[in-house]
Amino acid sequence: MITIIDDYISKTQCNSILNLWSNTDVIVSQDNIYHFHGFNLIPHLKKVIDIIPELLNCDFKKFRIQCTDEDIEQVETTHLHLNCYSFVIFLNDNYSGGELVFSEVSLKPKIGTMVYFTRDEAHRVENCIGKRFTLVGFLNNHLFTSQHTTLI
Repeated sequence: MITIIDDYISKTQCNSILNLWSNTDVIVSQDNIYHFHGFNLIPHLKKVIDIIPELLNCDFKKFRIQCTDEDIEQVETTHLHLNCYSFVIFLNDNYSGGELVFSEVSLKPKIGTMVYFTRDEAHRVENCIGKRFTLVGFLNNHLFTSQHTTLI
């Protein structure tokens, strides 16, 4: 199941999340699954909840801001996540490329849009030019209690 929610968060909320990014605490992932630079948000969870209260009841396994750019070559094969639910929220869209690709659809990033999906959805990220920032959550619980439009 893939659910796409346009304008899940506002541009102001996106900018507030981006302000949490710290270049001094960045992790680098260069494995055979996905390449990115990341900033762990678990220690900053209260600040994030103040910005996005809808995430209050999330049971995060991992939670971070991810950044990729033209210097970070992406893996061309798809991957799956081990946790039950995941989401990606696009924090900016002032770059080219960087589409989130599932088997049936390629999603052009739009600031504030959430893509919420289950662990059985293979996906990958296209290369991009410019800095692509996303808020990424790996959840142990279902985020939504109400119905949302499921596109795929």
